[in-house]
Amino acid sequence: MSQCELLVEGGIFPQVVVIGKVYEESTTLHNVPLSPYVVKVMVEKVRVVDARVPLPSDEVTTMADAFQTFIAWPRHLIRIIQEPPVIISFHYINLYLYIISNSIQMFFIL
Repeated sequence: MSQCELLVEGGIFPQVVVIGKVYEESTTLHNVPLSPYVVKVMVEKVRVVDARVPLPSDEVTTMADAFQTFIAWPRHLIRIIQEPPVIISFHYINLYLYIISNSIQMFFIL
């Protein structure tokens, strides 16, 4: 599962309408096989409630309908949200090692 932005086409550029999770490994949605051009997503945060779902169903036509549900979404309208790399300062590593080494020394002294 990856955090993603879900977009809809319209205007000059696609618009982000939902934040969700993409389930790349899933090959079906509600027991229906998915085509290679769509993927199963979970709608977690809706930004534009009245935006139309790219692949509507009888129950889901707008983003408001899709909230907290699994729906199919075109792959080309998904943008994976990259997690920023974790940067650890050498200062903190040295402090951690200092604490650990003092703890070990105290253990053997007692």
